[in-house]
Formats: sequence, C-alpha cells, structure tokens
Amino acid sequence: RSPLTSIRGYAEAILDGTIPYENKDRYLNTILFETDRLNHLTSNLLTLNTFDQSSIFLEKSTFDIHTCIRNAVDSLEGSASKKNVSFILDFDSSSELNVSADINRIQQVVHNLIDNAIKFSHNDSSIVIGTKTKGDKAFISVKDTGIGIPDEFKDDVFKKIWERFYKSDTSRGKDKKGTGLGLCICKEIIDAHKQTINVVSTEGVGSEFVFTLKVAK
Repeated sequence: RSPLTSIRGYAEAILDGTIPYENKDRYLNTILFETDRLNHLTSNLLTLNTFDQSSIFLEKSTFDIHTCIRNAVDSLEGSASKKNVSFILDFDSSSELNVSADINRIQQVVHNLIDNAIKFSHNDSSIVIGTKTKGDKAFISVKDTGIGIPDEFKDDVFKKIWERFYKSDTSRGKDKKGTGLGLCICKEIIDAHKQTINVVSTEGVGSEFVFTLKVAK
C-alpha cells in the first residue's frame, strides 16, 4: 500500500468528519508515520537511480572501517534501545583497519545492514558486528540472533533478497516502515566496488550478512 494512499485517506477522513475529533491525534500520528515512510522511500529511490546510470562514480579514499562501524552503531543506538538490543564489536584488532572505498557509500551499507538486523532481532538480544582480514580483503559481518529464514523459504529468499522492493513472507508485519530497498542498495554499492556480499541464515538462530572491501596498502 502506497504511503500516499494512507496520507490522503486519513487527511480526507479528518476533514470530512468521518474520524471523530477526539480520535484525530491517533490518525495524525499515522499520517506522520506514513510521511516518514514516504521520505525514506524517496531517498532510497534517488540513491538507486544513481546506480541506474551507465557509469557509477565512486569517490574512493582510504578510511578506517572500524570508525565507520562505530558511527553507524551510534546513529542506530536509539532504535536498538527500544528493543533492548545490544551491540558486540568483534574487530580483527583494536587498531585501525584501513580500506579503500567510497566512505559515504560504505557508511550507507553498514547502516542499512545494522538497521536490518535490529528490525529482525528479538527483544533483549544482541547483534555482533565483526571484521577480519584475509590477504588483500577485509570481511565485514553483521550477525543478528533474530528470526532467521525457514528452510522451506531459503531458496526463494536467497534468489530474491537483493531485488528491489522484495520483502520475504516471514518479514511481513515486522518491518512496517521498510521499503524493501535497503538490501538492494547494499548489493548495488558493493557490486560497484567489485566486491561481494552474501548472507547465511538459520531459522530460530539468526542471519549473518558479510561483505568484502579492499584493504588499503
């Protein structure tokens, strides 16, 4: 259902008196929620539009992926606290791990993956964000202890999870504000860097997303 449909419908109902005056605050809050959802959708579509061009311009630099992760964790701490979800940082070392990539794009990937993990985590659980290196590659992982993907859905989900607007049947009702674009954006960004992103998931155990970046020399 389009956010605009909800916004227009509730606004008209308030104006024509269909919704009792004493209930208007409830529906105004719904309009605000749908406005936020529309804003999120528009922002994601604009991001994806940049990847539809014939050539994608990446502003590569050298930066510390650990700092990038900490920034994302700080920005999402409010969302996590609502479910009493804690973060565990399992870094390859306590020192910096410098990578060569577009910092703004990778910040978005990390943010999207952590945000996704929060949505599907159980209350009072934890999310492990780890890094390790192998050769000239850095491996960044985001692992939740959430609902996971049932075996009977895995083949279908793993094929479609990176597609635009895809939301698995198991996610419906749990991600009301989601647009089904977050993981697609992650895939587009990592592909543009000529790197890989994958997911493993077990029902009742959780899901882990892992992507690679080039280690800076």
